[in-house]
Amino acid sequence: MPDAPPMPEAIAKQIVESELKDTVDNLFAWFEPKPFVSASIAQVHKVILHSGKRVALKIQRAGIHEIIEDDIKAMYKIAKILEQRMPSLKSFDPVGLVRNFEDSIMKEIDFINESINIQRFYNNLKNDSALDQFADAPKVYTAFTTTKVLAMEYISGIKINQVDELVSKDIDTKVIAKRLTTSYYKQIFEYGFFHADPHPGNLLVLPNNHICYLDFGMMGTMLPRDIMVFSRL
Repeated sequence: MPDAPPMPEAIAKQIVESELKDTVDNLFAWFEPKPFVSASIAQVHKVILHSGKRVALKIQRAGIHEIIEDDIKAMYKIAKILEQRMPSLKSFDPVGLVRNFEDSIMKEIDFINESINIQRFYNNLKNDSALDQFADAPKVYTAFTTTKVLAMEYISGIKINQVDELVSKDIDTKVIAKRLTTSYYKQIFEYGFFHADPHPGNLLVLPNNHICYLDFGMMGTMLPRDIMVFSRL
């Protein structure tokens, strides 16, 4: 997601308190006022639990659900007009494309859905003796997670496209490329469940040439029969 102006601290806290049914001071030992990520759908604050665990708290933007719903209604109207006035576009199924987008974006703004994606992805990694050696994903703190708030393990690393910094930290970029490729082959052909938004902001490189995936709002799935067909190509 692109950078966007952050919500004021008061609004971010209000959303957290409304969702988690308690005050920020009671919920956390520390809440960083300024988000370290601010995007179109949500922003992320550093938080410390009373247990001492460092957490990345993803907070959905106020009113974003209603804005998206209004945009989708407008898209449906435009798609229907295109189908009526430009018959040649019917084969592209404009209304169907909007319907697919609606299904995808509504899943993306449901943080319970994202938390399930993270846990499924995390378990796939940890149960694979090969991937567990070099691929990571954050843990989810379900006690602090709702449809609008997502609490994840805070992980610090270098964005995968910051090559100069990687080299300066003695990271082997060839090893990273090979491991990323291996990871994706396994996600697609073994698990049929893969990260569908692998832009540099969602891929961190950690020490010892480890790769960490972030942001699981968009995931891809493949049925076993599709995997078999695809593998034969």
